[in-house]
Amino acid sequence: MKPVPKNVPSVRLTAGMYALSKLSAAGLTFTLLGLLSFMFPHTGTGWLSAPAYNVYAYALTASLPADGLLKLAGTRSKVAALIIYALAGFGAGLWLAHDQGSAWAGSAFPGIAALLLFRLSELAEERIPALLPVFALFVPLLCLQLL
Repeated sequence: MKPVPKNVPSVRLTAGMYALSKLSAAGLTFTLLGLLSFMFPHTGTGWLSAPAYNVYAYALTASLPADGLLKLAGTRSKVAALIIYALAGFGAGLWLAHDQGSAWAGSAFPGIAALLLFRLSELAEERIPALLPVFALFVPLLCLQLL
């Protein structure tokens, strides 16, 4: 039996931090899209029609395969990450347009912006880890009460 090294992080801890960072990025993205939905009138369809549902159902779900592709590619390039997230955003926008019965271009291209905002939220929270619990739980709950 091999000895276990002392400095190897637990798989559960790593998975938990990954889930917390995803929830936090979704919370920050939801907060920003919620603020945008206050400034622009509701159109009934698109990313701003129901920001909470659209971010947690479409953007968060589309970011998971994007992370998987980045992990499989083994690259740490920020340009490659932005390209993959842009493609995932286009796919999430097509998925949203299909579910809402709207025009594909009206949801696919804003989907690119939504997923790039999601990625930028992840990068911001990597730099400031204190934002993780705040945007994972507290701020989205406050925004849900306001919307």
